[in-house]
Amino acid sequence: MTTTLPPPTITEDTDFESARGEQFTLKDVEKLQILDTKVVLESPEGAELEIRPAGFLARGIALVVDEGLKLLIYVLFLLLVALLSSFMGPAVEDLLSALTLIVFFTVAWFYGVIFEQLNDGKTPGKVVSSIKVTNAEGTPVGIMQSIIRNLFRTVDTLFLSMPGIMLIGLIPSLIPLGVPGLFFVLFSKNFRRLGDHLADTIVIYTTQPRVAPYRGVTSPTTLPITLALQDQKLLLAFQDRSSEFSDERKIELAEVLEPLHSQHSEEAVNVCLGYANSIRGAS
Repeated sequence: MTTTLPPPTITEDTDFESARGEQFTLKDVEKLQILDTKVVLESPEGAELEIRPAGFLARGIALVVDEGLKLLIYVLFLLLVALLSSFMGPAVEDLLSALTLIVFFTVAWFYGVIFEQLNDGKTPGKVVSSIKVTNAEGTPVGIMQSIIRNLFRTVDTLFLSMPGIMLIGLIPSLIPLGVPGLFFVLFSKNFRRLGDHLADTIVIYTTQPRVAPYRGVTSPTTLPITLALQDQKLLLAFQDRSSEFSDERKIELAEVLEPLHSQHSEEAVNVCLGYANSIRGAS
């Protein structure tokens, strides 16, 4: 008489081994967020908040747009000052000079602060890139945080004005542009520049990623055990994002659950997609 053994009990502390021999647990998978760059935060009330930190490209586009808009403001204001000076004569030159200094100072140091406080953490450049700045916990950015991060923008964008200096022939230089900010964004957790670290802020996407549900497997596969809610979400995310992954990446992710389904290669992918269909209630 053959005795059917019950399926193994898999918990968050169960040890697994990937196809490359790496040891991990389900807790490690959750911490690493292997399917996306999203960060899951928990509010004091126990509610989960998912945010997606903005990377180098989105932040770079926002920077270019904002710096271009600043330059446009400077040029338009100087044209206005020149026009007023020609009509009103030398009598108002001192007043216009003082006004010019105030406007240039305000735009240079408080452009970001003003927009971030009045437009939910979004400057015009951030609107173009669909990103915004928030507190590190995902809540709206405070005014002091906004001031700190924008004051340190000068450090993060060090030497960014060198092309302009070179054009007018004052200081020839080959110093790379924006090195500190570039270094922090590329190598810091969640792409935070120095100003973000000091102000405890983070720049996140304001839009949700567009995903196309994978339809390669239509039949559900019954799960041998009851998975925790977070693990079910990971399987559903794997199914939704499958069309974006390479075949090698899909196999690598699917084989994470090899102790559960004992499959390899494409079979592992199909079983995991079947699990996802089972969770969705597909028939």
